[in-house]
Amino acid sequence: MLFVLVGHGSIGSKFNEELQKRGYEPKSIVIIDKNNDLLNDLRKKGHKCFNNIEEIDKNNNIQYGIVANWGPDHINSAIKLLELGCKRLVIEKPVSDSINSLKKFSKLVFDKSVFVTVHHHWKYLELNDLLAKIEQEYELGKPVGFRLLGGALGLSTNGVHWFDLALDILDSFPKSIMADLDFDNINPRDESLAFIGGMCSYKMHNGSFLHLSYSNKNSQSGRAEVIYRNGIVDISIKSKEGKLKIYKRKDEDIERYFDKITRHGICNYVEEKEFINASTVPLVINDLINGKNPKVDLIRAENSLKMIIGAIQSSIKGNRVKWEEIIDQGIRIS
Repeated sequence: MLFVLVGHGSIGSKFNEELQKRGYEPKSIVIIDKNNDLLNDLRKKGHKCFNNIEEIDKNNNIQYGIVANWGPDHINSAIKLLELGCKRLVIEKPVSDSINSLKKFSKLVFDKSVFVTVHHHWKYLELNDLLAKIEQEYELGKPVGFRLLGGALGLSTNGVHWFDLALDILDSFPKSIMADLDFDNINPRDESLAFIGGMCSYKMHNGSFLHLSYSNKNSQSGRAEVIYRNGIVDISIKSKEGKLKIYKRKDEDIERYFDKITRHGICNYVEEKEFINASTVPLVINDLINGKNPKVDLIRAENSLKMIIGAIQSSIKGNRVKWEEIIDQGIRIS
């Protein structure tokens, strides 16, 4: 059994650590990275290390691939692993920075009957299931919107996880997108990658909405709000601690004004529920090794990617973009 781990940065190293916790020896985990000092240290620990995937002997029994390098390199890396005979892959987010590349890769995956999942944090934690239970328990009504607020979090870097969750909660996908974004090269590890802040708004096919406001001039942690017909759930994350604060209109107001949406009023605090914001790396590895169907397949991942590229397109063109009009913009994101 052989794993190939492409990229040994902050996320890749977590995959390596988790695999070794499960008893896989370093010699069974091949590392691909551009950092020669890092590779020399890993070789001393028993890993086989290379700068490029092409250096791997094709006669090796490569069963599992983990793609955790920069987003623009994900698809090319995954294709090279398939050429080596790899049949099961996990790809870090964002799955790509190109819709066209992803579509071609998806066809290749289908033709070769390959298992590929994408690491979207909230789907692996199944946060949507917890929110659905809260919606029913507190009779909050139908979800009608989703708001994202924060500092320099990155439309792609962090937003992609929330987009994936929002599409589940709202049970729809965008009809059109409006955005006014800031493109800053402030990634400390690779300044060629755009770190995107600003504002964007998504109008969904079922009439619901998603609004995002991230500022590259502020370091505030992120907040999310799920907007329901009769209330709000505020989602806040601090390291491994997650909190869901529940607010709701008074029951007598809901009953009195059920058919009059313009009769607004305060949503009162009801309760706070906590959840563990655990690392999802162990869950992703479980899926990689034992999953029958990918938790986040490429079709699902493409929707979140299109939301990012659609916002970029709207901001660059200065107009509203329809979902079916979204095309690649040539911006490097990760």
